[in-house]
Amino acid sequence: MLMDVDKRKKLLGYLRRVRYDTFENTCKQLGIQYSLPPPYTRRVTKRWLVKKAFCIRVFQEAQKLKAAQKLKAAERLKQRQRQARARGRQVQEKPGQEKEAQEKPVQEKPLQEGTPV
Repeated sequence: MLMDVDKRKKLLGYLRRVRYDTFENTCKQLGIQYSLPPPYTRRVTKRWLVKKAFCIRVFQEAQKLKAAQKLKAAERLKQRQRQARARGRQVQEKPGQEKEAQEKPVQEKPLQEGTPV
């Protein structure tokens, strides 16, 4: 019986590829609901399961590292912004100090004759 079912699947697959309208008609008459076979099948072995679990674990660790890098980058950005704000405050304070320095005249020493410049 299993051999006949396999043969029917093969014939229906062929009919589906060659003449789809006939395939649909045949399925309706026989009351068959045809499901497509998977495009690729792999034997499940213990080695394959271990490898798959390892790959999943590596992927998860990589995602964690990416998330940690994003957090570090965000922290660095915040720190740079704080430093820029602090520099901005210093720059705002300095012009006032420079004005005071500009108001005080700088006394020049008189040049002595006979000394090289």
